[in-house]
Amino acid sequence: MFSGLTIFKESFWLSVQQLWANKLRAFLSLLGITIGIFSIIAILTAVDALKNDISTSINKLGDNILFVGKWPWTFTSSDYPWWEYVKRPEPRYNDYKLLSERLSKAEAVSYTQQPPKAEVKYRSEEIENADAAGVTQDYGTVMQLDISDGRYFSSSESNLGLPVAVIGGGIAEEVFGNGKNALGKELKVWGRNVQIIGVIRKEGQGGLLGFNNDKSIYIPYFLLNKITKADLGISKPQVQVRAKKGVSLEELSLDIQSNMRAIRKLRPQQLDDFAINEMSIIANNFQGVFSALNIVGWVVGFFALIVGGFGIANIMYVSVTERTNIIGIKKAMGARKSYILSEFLIESVLLCVMGGLIGLMLVLSLTGIATDATGMEFTLSLKNSMIGIGISIIIGIVSGYLPALSAANLDAVEAIRAK
Repeated sequence: MFSGLTIFKESFWLSVQQLWANKLRAFLSLLGITIGIFSIIAILTAVDALKNDISTSINKLGDNILFVGKWPWTFTSSDYPWWEYVKRPEPRYNDYKLLSERLSKAEAVSYTQQPPKAEVKYRSEEIENADAAGVTQDYGTVMQLDISDGRYFSSSESNLGLPVAVIGGGIAEEVFGNGKNALGKELKVWGRNVQIIGVIRKEGQGGLLGFNNDKSIYIPYFLLNKITKADLGISKPQVQVRAKKGVSLEELSLDIQSNMRAIRKLRPQQLDDFAINEMSIIANNFQGVFSALNIVGWVVGFFALIVGGFGIANIMYVSVTERTNIIGIKKAMGARKSYILSEFLIESVLLCVMGGLIGLMLVLSLTGIATDATGMEFTLSLKNSMIGIGISIIIGIVSGYLPALSAANLDAVEAIRAK
């Protein structure tokens, strides 16, 4: 007599009527569901954006590069005291030179030093936030610098420490208008004039990890030494190693480790006095942050959903009271308990889904604003949307079950007589 489609259609229109007839009450009741779904899905969307940003940054640099330095990027063992890290020597140019000669698993090896403060000027104009570093000739190959105009410096320019520079696209655009205009111009870096011979393609915002060459200036390592006599303790010396095609990072790491121990003349019982880092370490370090954000989102959302659930339950109890006569008539016409139960459960679920959809629409509207503000790509995924709808359905069932059960258990005669 009563098909599932009939129950759904009637429940849907009754839900709409409830919302329209009791706008303020419905709004306040749905507000908790909306806030709960918004909190949970907004956090999940933000975490997805952060993960994608980190993954994009790592893929841009390449997942086959290892970095040799004094400090590890994460501390995994409490058995190694911090003062032992302090006593470690910084990687020197000689370490890089010997590694580049001995490594069999490496495609290219480079060495960099980057003093903490770069004084960069063009004529009387000072270039703010520029990151200047002295690098060896293979740095462009290891880090795969995308030169849009001009060229990278040659081996002879690198070894002789000639006053040449490769600059980021952001500096070229800011100071010279574009990369072509920058070529041949001279910048003053740490008080020394250097000629721009190459411009790296502009990348835009660097994202969460800040891997971006737009504000970078690269000069030959030997030129940096002539200019600043850079102190190893403050110039962040580092060796970068790119693996050959088909060579895993584990194989490359073992190759580096054995050769570095030989170069440093470490005895078998001595621990390594250097660190070998990879990009995945940074991504792993963020997992704790992501987990904390997820917990915050779920906790805030949980309490908001509880409030919303009670609001929906209240609406459903009022709805049962207002429709007692109609329930009695339906039962007198042969409607079963399951029909009445399903009718009110569907109505409760539809109300919660409406609140959930509003929350999802709010998240969707904010993704574009967040993308423009941060440069990261915020997208409301189908998976997160389904999570939001799923939670709404569950809250609807839980909130509406007792009111629906009380409606289903009404006696037909008493229900018809009720005022």
